[in-house]
Amino acid sequence: MQRLPSSVPALSGASRTRSTGEFRLPAVTSSSDEDANASNTAEVPSPYAEEGFRVASLADVASELAARQTMSHDALAARGPWRGWLAELGPLEIHGRPGRALLLHAHGAGAGRETDFHQRFAAACLMQDMAWLAFDFGYLVRMRCERRRRPPPRLPGLIEEMARWCQALMACVAAVDALRSLPWLVGGKSMGSRVASHLLVELTRAAHAPLPVGWYALGYPFHPTGKPDKLRIDHLPDIPMAGVICQGSRDPFGTREEVTAYPLPENLTLLWLNDGEHDFKPRKASGKTREGLISRAAQALANHPALGGKR
Repeated sequence: MQRLPSSVPALSGASRTRSTGEFRLPAVTSSSDEDANASNTAEVPSPYAEEGFRVASLADVASELAARQTMSHDALAARGPWRGWLAELGPLEIHGRPGRALLLHAHGAGAGRETDFHQRFAAACLMQDMAWLAFDFGYLVRMRCERRRRPPPRLPGLIEEMARWCQALMACVAAVDALRSLPWLVGGKSMGSRVASHLLVELTRAAHAPLPVGWYALGYPFHPTGKPDKLRIDHLPDIPMAGVICQGSRDPFGTREEVTAYPLPENLTLLWLNDGEHDFKPRKASGKTREGLISRAAQALANHPALGGKR
């Protein structure tokens, strides 16, 4: 195994330097210093320690993924999630097996990867032979530590933060022979999927290599609730790789009736989860279950066009 980076440099400049080839994004400071400090610590904050997070390194992430690659689904279900606290990055949780793909996952605006929705989706990824790597943004770390709600920072700060995770994790996986050829999908839930979509535009413009092969959204926020005229789709045609959006048909951030009228790019696939809300919860009368719709979403990602379509 090649030597892994112990830390990730700050990203700034939207260019690739000629001497090192290092990828850089424009420097932004939309996250407060307190948000940044919540993640940039070697000590595990109490809410995360209570979940079982332990101080870890990028080398530990690579070792865990390599170990999971050779384990059966039953063995992995018994093993449970891996939870590591990476200094200068923050909390990372791993579920599943790196067989078909690696998913870099960002959470929604109000809650992190510890919620029931995300844990059910993580379990569904295991059944689809995918590894789910989920992180918490710095503002959410601070929110959980202070035990009070707070809004996310502006979009540029979130994009920069996800870029740091993407750069660090792709680099540590690329250093392992058995993992190097695995494709990456980046995406997330609601706000996290929006951040991921902008990230791919930035990575493409900066000619960053390697690139993830595709992106995904679990409940894409096409517009704010109650504001259908404020669409968030102008940048989607600038994403060169294929995308998959799994959307509840009753999602207030974009219902089926609304979204079918949008001029979406041809490389974007929509999976409609009948009667699902923003968190994929259907009405009892529909005969659907939330767990069933989450499983359908995971299966759609396993059949992602960027991974070669149906298996």
